[in-house]
Amino acid sequence: MDLLACGECLIDMVPNEAGCFCPHPGGAPANVAVAGSRLGLSTAFAGKRGDDPFGEMLDSHLANCNVDRTAFKATREAKTALAFIQYSEGQVPSFRFYRDPGADELLRPQDIPTSLLAQTRAYHFGSISLYSEPAASATRACADKVRASGGLISYDPNLRPAIMATRPGALEAAQSAIPRTHLIKVSAEELLQLTGMESEAEGLAYLFDHGARLVAISRGAGGATLANPGASATVPGEAVTVVDTTGAGDAFTAGLLCGLLERGLGAGDLANLEEGELTALAQWANRVAAWSTTREGATEGLERPD
Repeated sequence: MDLLACGECLIDMVPNEAGCFCPHPGGAPANVAVAGSRLGLSTAFAGKRGDDPFGEMLDSHLANCNVDRTAFKATREAKTALAFIQYSEGQVPSFRFYRDPGADELLRPQDIPTSLLAQTRAYHFGSISLYSEPAASATRACADKVRASGGLISYDPNLRPAIMATRPGALEAAQSAIPRTHLIKVSAEELLQLTGMESEAEGLAYLFDHGARLVAISRGAGGATLANPGASATVPGEAVTVVDTTGAGDAFTAGLLCGLLERGLGAGDLANLEEGELTALAQWANRVAAWSTTREGATEGLERPD
């Protein structure tokens, strides 16, 4: 398996022109698994869904996108979570979550087959699954097992104030994952929030000091930066007609992981990538992210760019 993503798979309720909310498959880690599959990787998703119509919609979506669902289980203990999206100027989304708890929070370590972890080249997760048990233990256990077998660990903190405000210790939980990871993807704002630093340079130094080997900073229309302890590269944004920016960061992450895996690069290579290699990777991931914004929904615009 090229890529295993773990965490929340939920329904994004997206407003249409009439102001009515329409359901679309979402959840950042699930988006990464779908995007990776669309880019040509073999992918799997580990998580929990409700035994309800929304959960069935998500299961069908992953199946239609050729994502392995061996570790995506239904439960009657909680309903599928919903995320209601609203847009500010510039089509920047904000989220309101309905999950108390959501089915995704009930993922247990034993729900994920050891055989799946043993064959995983790259494992990706976010911070939302770290805010409550048993999902936090399951997420960490998977990371540790894949890392121990030589796999690459990818982490997108994906800090959501609406959720963090209801989860005491959420920021600390997000920070606790840093030493487990090789690759960290953040927005410019998240870099400072996650590290508590006042500048990007200080934030990057903090992440490298705590074990990260490669950091991606996504800047939306402003492009992206890739940096390791010895080199960095910044690329401009792609010119596209933007319809919906939801999931663009997840598409960027999938594009970056795809670029690394297709080049045969693993955890041990990230800290030694030179500027030219970082530039090529950032340009590719940025192009994938830009194309993902040209259709409504977190994954509807995902495809392999020319």
